[in-house]
Amino acid sequence: MSATSLRDRLTRLGATPAPRQAPARPLPRGFEAIPTRYGTAMLRQDVIPLPPLEPHPGNVAYVDTETTGLSGGSGTLVFAAAIARPIDCGLRVAQLFLPQPGLEAAFLDVLRAELEPAGAIATFNGASFDLPVLRTRWVMARMPGELNAAPHLDLLTLVRALYRHRLESCTLRMVEERVLGYERDDPIPSALVPDAYFTYLRAGSLEFLEAALEHNRLDVISLVHLHSRLLVRLRGDEAGMDAADWLALGRHRFRRGARADGWRALRNATSFAKGEASATAGLLISRRLLRRGSVAAADRLLDWLEASAAEDIRVSIARARLLEWRRRDPHQALSIVEAAQRRMPEEAPGLEHRRERLRRKVESDRGRNRNRSHSRKRQVREVQLEAPITDSPA
Repeated sequence: MSATSLRDRLTRLGATPAPRQAPARPLPRGFEAIPTRYGTAMLRQDVIPLPPLEPHPGNVAYVDTETTGLSGGSGTLVFAAAIARPIDCGLRVAQLFLPQPGLEAAFLDVLRAELEPAGAIATFNGASFDLPVLRTRWVMARMPGELNAAPHLDLLTLVRALYRHRLESCTLRMVEERVLGYERDDPIPSALVPDAYFTYLRAGSLEFLEAALEHNRLDVISLVHLHSRLLVRLRGDEAGMDAADWLALGRHRFRRGARADGWRALRNATSFAKGEASATAGLLISRRLLRRGSVAAADRLLDWLEASAAEDIRVSIARARLLEWRRRDPHQALSIVEAAQRRMPEEAPGLEHRRERLRRKVESDRGRNRNRSHSRKRQVREVQLEAPITDSPA
Protein backbone atom coordinates (compact mmCIF):
# COMPACT_ATOMS: atom_id res chain seq x y z
CA MET A 1 0.00 0.00 0.00
CA SER A 2 1.37 3.37 -0.99
CA ALA A 3 1.90 6.22 1.45
CA THR A 4 -0.75 8.31 -0.32
CA SER A 5 -3.50 5.69 0.00
CA LEU A 6 -2.57 5.04 3.66
CA ARG A 7 -2.86 8.74 4.41
CA ASP A 8 -6.25 8.88 2.71
CA ARG A 9 -7.54 5.93 4.70
CA LEU A 10 -6.32 7.43 8.01
CA THR A 11 -8.03 10.71 7.14
CA ARG A 12 -11.32 8.94 6.45
CA LEU A 13 -11.00 7.15 9.82
CA GLY A 14 -10.74 10.51 11.59
CA ALA A 15 -6.98 10.78 12.11
CA THR A 16 -5.49 14.25 12.25
CA PRO A 17 -3.50 15.11 9.12
CA ALA A 18 0.20 15.79 9.60
CA PRO A 19 0.90 19.47 10.18
CA ARG A 20 2.32 21.44 7.35
CA GLN A 21 5.86 22.68 7.56
CA ALA A 22 5.91 26.22 8.89
CA PRO A 23 7.10 28.72 6.31
CA ALA A 24 10.63 30.01 6.75
CA ARG A 25 10.68 33.36 8.52
CA PRO A 26 13.14 36.10 7.59
CA LEU A 27 15.98 36.69 10.05
CA PRO A 28 16.73 40.08 11.63
CA ARG A 29 19.58 42.05 10.13
CA GLY A 30 23.11 41.07 11.15
CA PHE A 31 22.34 37.54 12.39
CA GLU A 32 24.04 34.49 10.94
CA ALA A 33 23.41 30.80 11.44
CA ILE A 34 25.86 29.00 13.74
CA PRO A 35 25.80 25.18 13.59
CA THR A 36 25.83 23.37 16.95
CA ARG A 37 25.37 19.74 17.97
CA TYR A 38 21.79 20.66 18.96
CA GLY A 39 20.83 22.42 15.74
CA THR A 40 21.29 25.89 14.32
CA ALA A 41 21.63 29.01 16.47
CA MET A 42 21.33 32.62 15.34
CA LEU A 43 24.19 34.89 16.42
CA ARG A 44 25.13 38.49 15.78
CA GLN A 45 28.61 39.77 16.74
CA ASP A 46 29.84 43.35 16.84
CA VAL A 47 32.82 45.21 18.26
CA ILE A 48 31.99 48.71 19.47
CA PRO A 49 34.89 51.20 19.80
CA LEU A 50 35.13 52.22 23.44
CA PRO A 51 37.72 54.23 25.37
CA PRO A 52 39.62 52.22 27.99
CA LEU A 53 37.49 51.78 31.10
CA GLU A 54 38.89 53.32 34.29
CA PRO A 55 38.82 51.45 36.55
CA HIS A 56 38.75 48.36 34.36
CA PRO A 57 36.23 45.82 35.65
CA GLY A 58 38.29 42.83 34.52
CA ASN A 59 37.08 39.76 32.68
CA VAL A 60 33.36 40.34 33.18
CA ALA A 61 30.51 39.27 30.91
CA TYR A 62 27.52 41.63 31.05
CA VAL A 63 24.28 39.80 30.30
CA ASP A 64 20.78 41.00 29.50
CA THR A 65 17.87 38.89 28.29
CA GLU A 66 14.51 39.46 26.64
CA THR A 67 11.72 37.04 27.51
CA THR A 68 8.13 36.30 26.56
CA GLY A 69 6.91 37.42 30.00
CA LEU A 70 7.93 38.62 33.43
CA SER A 71 6.27 35.91 35.49
CA GLY A 72 9.11 33.41 35.11
CA GLY A 73 8.39 29.71 35.42
CA SER A 74 8.49 26.96 32.84
CA GLY A 75 6.24 28.82 30.37
CA THR A 76 8.56 31.81 29.91
CA LEU A 77 10.94 31.63 26.96
CA VAL A 78 14.17 33.58 26.56
CA PHE A 79 14.12 34.65 22.91
CA ALA A 80 17.09 37.07 22.95
CA ALA A 81 20.25 37.45 25.01
CA ALA A 82 23.04 40.00 24.69
CA ILE A 83 26.52 39.40 26.16
CA ALA A 84 29.02 42.27 26.28
CA ARG A 85 32.68 41.78 27.21
CA PRO A 86 35.34 44.53 27.32
CA ILE A 87 38.30 43.68 25.09
CA ASP A 88 41.49 45.52 24.14
CA CYS A 89 39.99 47.35 21.16
CA GLY A 90 36.59 48.15 22.64
CA LEU A 91 33.49 46.23 23.59
CA ARG A 92 32.50 42.93 22.02
CA VAL A 93 28.73 42.45 21.93
CA ALA A 94 27.34 39.05 21.02
CA GLN A 95 23.57 38.76 20.63
CA LEU A 96 21.62 35.52 20.37
CA PHE A 97 18.15 35.19 18.88
CA LEU A 98 15.66 32.31 19.08
CA PRO A 99 13.77 32.18 15.73
CA GLN A 100 11.54 29.34 16.91
CA PRO A 101 11.08 27.49 20.23
CA GLY A 102 12.36 24.23 18.73
CA LEU A 103 15.89 25.66 18.50
CA GLU A 104 16.15 26.51 22.20
CA ALA A 105 18.83 23.88 22.90
CA ALA A 106 21.11 25.35 20.23
CA PHE A 107 20.42 28.86 21.59
CA LEU A 108 21.45 27.79 25.12
CA ASP A 109 24.53 25.92 23.90
CA VAL A 110 25.93 29.03 22.17
CA LEU A 111 25.02 31.12 25.22
CA ARG A 112 27.10 28.81 27.43
CA ALA A 113 30.02 29.06 25.01
CA GLU A 114 29.85 32.87 25.17
CA LEU A 115 29.83 32.89 28.99
CA GLU A 116 32.56 30.29 29.59
CA PRO A 117 35.61 32.61 29.04
CA ALA A 118 34.31 35.17 31.57
CA GLY A 119 35.58 35.22 35.13
CA ALA A 120 32.36 36.83 36.40
CA ILE A 121 28.85 37.71 35.23
CA ALA A 122 27.17 41.08 35.76
CA THR A 123 23.46 41.74 35.28
CA PHE A 124 20.80 44.23 36.31
CA ASN A 125 18.30 42.40 38.52
CA GLY A 126 19.70 39.14 37.18
CA ALA A 127 19.75 37.47 40.58
CA SER A 128 15.95 37.69 40.77
CA PHE A 129 15.01 37.23 37.12
CA ASP A 130 17.51 36.67 34.28
CA LEU A 131 19.64 33.91 35.78
CA PRO A 132 16.75 31.93 37.35
CA VAL A 133 14.87 31.98 34.02
CA LEU A 134 17.96 30.87 32.10
CA ARG A 135 18.57 28.01 34.55
CA THR A 136 14.92 26.97 34.23
CA ARG A 137 15.16 26.92 30.44
CA TRP A 138 18.41 24.94 30.71
CA VAL A 139 16.64 22.24 32.71
CA MET A 140 13.55 22.30 30.48
CA ALA A 141 15.73 21.81 27.38
CA ARG A 142 17.45 18.83 29.09
CA MET A 143 20.88 20.35 28.63
CA PRO A 144 23.80 18.52 30.31
CA GLY A 145 25.66 20.03 33.25
CA GLU A 146 25.08 23.58 34.45
CA LEU A 147 24.77 26.82 32.54
CA ASN A 148 27.52 28.76 34.31
CA ALA A 149 29.02 28.74 37.79
CA ALA A 150 31.01 32.00 37.60
CA PRO A 151 30.57 34.60 40.39
CA HIS A 152 27.60 36.87 39.77
CA LEU A 153 27.31 40.60 40.42
CA ASP A 154 23.86 42.17 40.41
CA LEU A 155 24.32 45.85 39.59
CA LEU A 156 20.82 46.65 40.85
CA THR A 157 21.93 45.73 44.39
CA LEU A 158 24.83 48.19 44.15
CA VAL A 159 22.61 50.93 42.71
CA ARG A 160 20.16 50.55 45.58
CA ALA A 161 22.95 50.63 48.15
CA LEU A 162 24.78 53.66 46.72
CA TYR A 163 22.15 55.77 44.91
CA ARG A 164 18.74 54.95 46.39
CA HIS A 165 18.72 58.22 48.36
CA ARG A 166 18.99 60.15 45.08
CA LEU A 167 16.52 58.23 42.88
CA GLU A 168 12.75 58.03 42.84
CA SER A 169 13.07 54.47 41.52
CA CYS A 170 15.96 52.20 40.61
CA THR A 171 14.89 51.17 37.12
CA LEU A 172 17.58 51.02 34.47
CA ARG A 173 16.02 53.98 32.61
CA MET A 174 16.07 56.12 35.75
CA VAL A 175 19.66 55.11 36.47
CA GLU A 176 20.72 56.01 32.94
CA GLU A 177 19.20 59.46 33.21
CA ARG A 178 20.18 60.35 36.80
CA VAL A 179 23.48 58.52 37.26
CA LEU A 180 24.95 58.18 33.77
CA GLY A 181 23.44 61.40 32.40
CA TYR A 182 22.18 59.60 29.31
CA GLU A 183 18.62 59.93 28.03
CA ARG A 184 17.98 57.02 25.69
CA ASP A 185 15.74 57.28 22.64
CA ASP A 186 14.36 53.79 23.14
CA PRO A 187 13.09 52.18 19.91
CA ILE A 188 10.36 50.26 21.78
CA PRO A 189 8.94 50.33 25.34
CA SER A 190 9.90 47.38 27.53
CA ALA A 191 6.27 46.33 27.95
CA LEU A 192 5.88 45.73 24.18
CA VAL A 193 8.97 43.56 23.73
CA PRO A 194 7.16 40.19 24.22
CA ASP A 195 4.44 41.23 21.73
CA ALA A 196 7.11 41.97 19.15
CA TYR A 197 8.36 38.38 19.38
CA PHE A 198 4.87 36.88 19.26
CA THR A 199 4.09 38.96 16.16
CA TYR A 200 7.25 37.61 14.53
CA LEU A 201 6.26 34.01 15.31
CA ARG A 202 2.76 34.50 13.89
CA ALA A 203 3.44 36.62 10.81
CA GLY A 204 7.21 36.86 10.41
CA SER A 205 7.13 40.63 10.94
CA LEU A 206 10.59 42.11 11.56
CA GLU A 207 9.70 45.77 12.24
CA PHE A 208 9.02 45.55 15.96
CA LEU A 209 11.31 42.56 16.49
CA GLU A 210 14.39 44.46 15.34
CA ALA A 211 13.41 47.32 17.65
CA ALA A 212 13.18 44.83 20.55
CA LEU A 213 16.61 43.41 19.70
CA GLU A 214 18.10 46.92 19.58
CA HIS A 215 16.51 47.58 22.97
CA ASN A 216 18.32 44.49 24.26
CA ARG A 217 21.68 45.66 22.88
CA LEU A 218 21.34 49.13 24.37
CA ASP A 219 20.53 47.61 27.77
CA VAL A 220 23.68 45.54 27.91
CA ILE A 221 25.90 48.42 26.74
CA SER A 222 24.46 50.57 29.54
CA LEU A 223 25.47 47.91 32.06
CA VAL A 224 29.13 48.28 31.08
CA HIS A 225 29.14 52.05 31.67
CA LEU A 226 27.09 51.68 34.86
CA HIS A 227 29.53 49.17 36.35
CA SER A 228 32.47 51.46 35.64
CA ARG A 229 30.64 54.36 37.35
CA LEU A 230 29.80 52.21 40.36
CA LEU A 231 33.44 51.14 40.73
CA VAL A 232 34.47 54.80 40.88
CA ARG A 233 31.85 55.44 43.60
CA LEU A 234 32.97 52.37 45.55
CA ARG A 235 36.54 53.70 45.63
CA GLY A 236 35.31 57.09 46.84
CA ASP A 237 36.90 58.84 43.85
CA GLU A 238 33.74 60.40 42.41
CA ALA A 239 33.72 64.19 42.47
CA GLY A 240 30.90 66.03 44.17
CA MET A 241 30.00 63.39 46.76
CA ASP A 242 28.10 64.90 49.68
CA ALA A 243 27.36 63.64 53.19
CA ALA A 244 24.48 61.42 52.03
CA ASP A 245 26.69 59.80 49.39
CA TRP A 246 29.48 59.07 51.87
CA LEU A 247 26.94 57.75 54.39
CA ALA A 248 25.49 55.30 51.81
CA LEU A 249 28.99 54.20 50.83
CA GLY A 250 30.04 53.70 54.46
CA ARG A 251 26.98 51.59 55.25
CA HIS A 252 27.55 49.43 52.16
CA ARG A 253 31.23 48.93 52.99
CA PHE A 254 30.42 47.86 56.55
CA ARG A 255 27.83 45.39 55.29
CA ARG A 256 30.43 43.89 52.95
CA GLY A 257 32.98 43.55 55.75
CA ALA A 258 35.35 46.31 54.52
CA ARG A 259 35.55 48.03 57.91
CA ALA A 260 38.49 50.32 57.13
CA ASP A 261 36.76 51.71 54.04
CA GLY A 262 33.51 51.99 55.98
CA TRP A 263 35.17 54.05 58.74
CA ARG A 264 36.76 56.35 56.18
CA ALA A 265 33.48 56.93 54.36
CA LEU A 266 31.56 57.67 57.59
CA ARG A 267 34.26 60.07 58.76
CA ASN A 268 34.04 61.88 55.42
CA ALA A 269 30.27 62.16 55.90
CA THR A 270 30.73 63.77 59.33
CA SER A 271 33.14 66.33 57.86
CA PHE A 272 30.24 68.16 56.22
CA ALA A 273 28.27 70.93 57.90
CA LYS A 274 24.93 70.48 59.63
CA GLY A 275 22.62 67.94 58.10
CA GLU A 276 20.78 64.72 58.73
CA ALA A 277 23.24 62.53 56.81
CA SER A 278 26.21 63.96 58.69
CA ALA A 279 24.46 63.42 62.03
CA THR A 280 23.54 59.85 61.08
CA ALA A 281 27.13 59.06 60.15
CA GLY A 282 28.32 60.48 63.48
CA LEU A 283 25.79 58.35 65.35
CA LEU A 284 26.92 55.22 63.54
CA ILE A 285 30.53 55.98 64.43
CA SER A 286 29.65 56.63 68.07
CA ARG A 287 27.74 53.33 68.25
CA ARG A 288 30.73 51.42 66.95
CA LEU A 289 33.04 53.24 69.33
CA LEU A 290 30.84 52.18 72.24
CA ARG A 291 30.91 48.57 71.07
CA ARG A 292 34.70 48.73 71.10
CA GLY A 293 34.66 50.17 74.59
CA SER A 294 35.88 53.65 73.56
CA VAL A 295 33.35 55.50 75.73
CA ALA A 296 35.39 58.69 76.01
CA ALA A 297 35.79 58.95 72.23
CA ALA A 298 32.06 58.38 71.73
CA ASP A 299 31.34 61.02 74.36
CA ARG A 300 33.48 63.59 72.54
CA LEU A 301 31.82 62.76 69.21
CA LEU A 302 28.35 63.20 70.70
CA ASP A 303 29.45 66.57 72.12
CA TRP A 304 30.40 67.62 68.60
CA LEU A 305 27.15 66.32 67.16
CA GLU A 306 25.08 68.19 69.73
CA ALA A 307 26.77 71.40 68.62
CA SER A 308 26.41 70.78 64.88
CA ALA A 309 23.42 68.51 64.24
CA ALA A 310 20.79 71.26 64.26
CA GLU A 311 18.30 69.87 66.79
CA ASP A 312 18.56 66.22 65.73
CA ILE A 313 16.45 64.19 68.13
CA ARG A 314 18.56 61.11 67.52
CA VAL A 315 21.64 62.80 68.98
CA SER A 316 19.75 63.53 72.19
CA ILE A 317 18.58 59.91 72.38
CA ALA A 318 22.12 58.63 71.79
CA ARG A 319 23.46 60.91 74.52
CA ALA A 320 20.75 59.72 76.91
CA ARG A 321 21.55 56.08 76.15
CA LEU A 322 25.25 56.62 76.76
CA LEU A 323 24.57 58.26 80.10
CA GLU A 324 21.96 55.69 81.11
CA TRP A 325 23.82 52.51 80.25
CA ARG A 326 27.50 53.37 80.05
CA ARG A 327 27.85 56.18 82.56
CA ARG A 328 25.18 54.82 84.90
CA ASP A 329 23.82 58.36 85.26
CA PRO A 330 20.05 58.26 84.68
CA HIS A 331 19.64 61.68 86.35
CA GLN A 332 21.52 63.52 83.63
CA ALA A 333 19.96 61.31 80.93
CA LEU A 334 16.52 62.34 82.18
CA SER A 335 17.45 66.00 82.02
CA ILE A 336 18.65 65.59 78.39
CA VAL A 337 15.39 63.89 77.35
CA GLU A 338 13.27 66.55 79.06
CA ALA A 339 15.30 69.30 77.40
CA ALA A 340 14.79 67.62 74.00
CA GLN A 341 11.04 67.51 74.62
CA ARG A 342 11.02 71.23 75.36
CA ARG A 343 13.11 72.12 72.31
CA MET A 344 11.20 69.86 69.90
CA PRO A 345 7.54 69.65 70.93
CA GLU A 346 6.65 67.67 67.80
CA GLU A 347 8.96 64.86 68.99
CA ALA A 348 7.76 64.97 72.61
CA PRO A 349 5.22 62.09 72.35
CA GLY A 350 7.86 59.75 70.97
CA LEU A 351 10.16 60.50 73.92
CA GLU A 352 7.54 60.08 76.63
CA HIS A 353 8.14 56.35 77.10
CA ARG A 354 11.89 56.90 77.51
CA ARG A 355 11.26 59.76 79.91
CA GLU A 356 8.98 57.65 82.11
CA ARG A 357 11.48 54.83 82.20
CA LEU A 358 14.28 57.17 83.20
CA ARG A 359 12.06 58.76 85.84
CA ARG A 360 11.35 55.36 87.40
CA LYS A 361 15.03 54.56 87.36
CA VAL A 362 15.86 57.87 89.05
CA GLU A 363 13.26 57.29 91.76
CA SER A 364 14.56 53.76 92.27
CA ASP A 365 18.11 55.09 92.65
CA ARG A 366 16.93 57.67 95.18
CA GLY A 367 15.14 55.01 97.21
CA ARG A 368 18.20 52.77 97.04
CA ASN A 369 20.44 55.62 98.18
CA ARG A 370 18.11 56.41 101.11
CA ASN A 371 18.11 52.78 102.21
CA ARG A 372 21.87 52.66 101.88
CA SER A 373 22.22 55.83 103.98
CA HIS A 374 19.92 54.49 106.72
CA SER A 375 21.84 51.22 106.74
CA ARG A 376 25.17 53.05 107.16
CA LYS A 377 23.78 55.14 110.03
CA ARG A 378 22.45 52.02 111.75
CA GLN A 379 25.80 50.28 111.36
CA VAL A 380 27.62 53.26 112.88
CA ARG A 381 25.24 53.32 115.84
CA GLU A 382 25.70 49.61 116.45
CA VAL A 383 29.46 49.94 116.31
CA GLN A 384 29.36 52.75 118.87
CA LEU A 385 27.18 50.70 121.24
CA GLU A 386 29.47 47.72 120.96
CA ALA A 387 32.64 49.73 121.59
CA PRO A 388 34.64 48.41 124.61
CA ILE A 389 34.57 50.41 127.86
CA THR A 390 37.98 51.67 128.82
CA ASP A 391 39.13 52.37 132.36
CA SER A 392 39.32 56.01 133.27
CA PRO A 393 42.81 57.30 133.85
CA ALA A 394 43.98 57.37 137.50
